Amino acid sequence: MSKFLPNLPNDNVKTVVMSTEFQNISKAIGEIGIKILPTKPIEKFYPFEKLHADMQFFHYSSDTAFILKESLYLKEELEKYIENVIVIDETTQREYPKNVLLNAVSLKGNIICNPKCISDNISHIIEQKRTYVYRVGQGYTKCSTCIVTEDSIITSDKSIYNACKDDFDVLLIRPGFIDLLGTSYGFIGGCSFKYNKDILMFTGNIKNHPDYISIKNFCRNHNVYIESLVNDNLTDIGSVIPIE
Repeated sequence: MSKFLPNLPNDNVKTVVMSTEFQNISKAIGEIGIKILPTKPIEKFYPFEKLHADMQFFHYSSDTAFILKESLYLKEELEKYIENVIVIDETTQREYPKNVLLNAVSLKGNIICNPKCISDNISHIIEQKRTYVYRVGQGYTKCSTCIVTEDSIITSDKSIYNACKDDFDVLLIRPGFIDLLGTSYGFIGGCSFKYNKDILMFTGNIKNHPDYISIKNFCRNHNVYIESLVNDNLTDIGSVIPIE
């Protein structure tokens, strides 16, 4: 069973949940020794998000995760790595905010989310465990949050920046410059993941982002190096979520 904190592996990641829509990214993931648990499409979602892992799966703690009813196919595989895999009660819908029931960030024992959007099952466990909630206006919270360390994040969303800046080191970057086919642009959280304690990976060439120098320096200040999986444009693939 996986016991590392969500999003923050110490050693090289061995297994992730992610979309395999982009073959070049999937190939690059495989070439660095990572096994992929591929997402399946949720047909009721818009085409650009129907395969996104961060819409279907929320890694809440080292031993607990949540999935959609529509993602039941993940349950058996996830239970090999995570002790409690909870299928939420609600049925997801196509339109926002009922499509982002699991789109939250677990960090340092706290949750960053829009409480108006997340599943009642998550709200219940938050209350039960008296978890602190950083309340944001962005329902696509996980998509919009790049986790650098347990104390630092990168986002282009001002509500996330304002909610977290007093307790975390937060780099606010300009929105855009990340591909998400069918929309104006994607988000920084959807195109990044921690490969290990020291390396933050991007699903495209991070040097092409206009805030690259700021991102690089911010990460180095937290003893984290940044690497690009492929040389194409940064692409929001719906997050790469480490589980082993």
